Amino acid sequence: MTRSTLGRLGTAAAALAMVCSGCNALQQFEEGGATVFVFATHHATPENGSFPGRGEDAMPRVFDNDEGWTVTLLEAYVTISSVTLVACNGSERPLNMFWGPCPEDLKDQDLATLTVAGNRVGDGDYCSLRVTYAPYQTPVIDESADETRHETPQNPAVSGSTIYMRGGAQLGDGEFTQFELSSSETIVVDLDLSEIEGGSSFTVGHREDFPKELLVSKTYDRFFDAIDFSNFDPAMVEADLADILAEETRISLGTIVSMEQNETPTMDGG
Repeated sequence: MTRSTLGRLGTAAAALAMVCSGCNALQQFEEGGATVFVFATHHATPENGSFPGRGEDAMPRVFDNDEGWTVTLLEAYVTISSVTLVACNGSERPLNMFWGPCPEDLKDQDLATLTVAGNRVGDGDYCSLRVTYAPYQTPVIDESADETRHETPQNPAVSGSTIYMRGGAQLGDGEFTQFELSSSETIVVDLDLSEIEGGSSFTVGHREDFPKELLVSKTYDRFFDAIDFSNFDPAMVEADLADILAEETRISLGTIVSMEQNETPTMDGG
């Protein structure tokens, strides 16, 4: 079963839970609005109008940086801690993180969707989606209870990291330079929704027949641009990880990554 299938099953389970926990489905319908789901995914930088494959599901990601080094990502995680929908009038609607902070494994299948958050929101126009990346904390899971929906990273080094990457790089037939990089910064990215629906803002009507969906995507092969691994400083690379993640985070309407990706996010460090 693919991760995208799991994402869809997760959405169905989340929707059912939200309906069951509601006070009165008829009352919600009369009040208007709709359920909004947010998904996450990742991919390599588009080339010639398509997304190139840089590795199979659960396998290392391999790509060249702009200095000619072949980079191999053996492990890579990015953690989303919260998601907030911001109306054009400035009011905020935090979305429910169904299974807590989401540690996205960048070795999962490219472009597969992972269910992150959702909630029923009132009708109106929404101009931005605020995504907060923050350090991952390994959850305490009751063995007698259902497992957490999000897979728990097995490497203890991921805990406490917002971004974690381990792997190596090689220039031609030269030596393989290993690296382990992480950042514990809290990164707040405001993704523009003001023109996402054919030039108009993200609009929730008073009567919506189906849930509305947004997809947060990120590229993983831009973290190593301009790095010469023959004399690189890990601390300097780590200092840039937060800015790169903010710059490479994009938003799409629905569950398919928009090839245009013209939205420009802004980032606040925390």
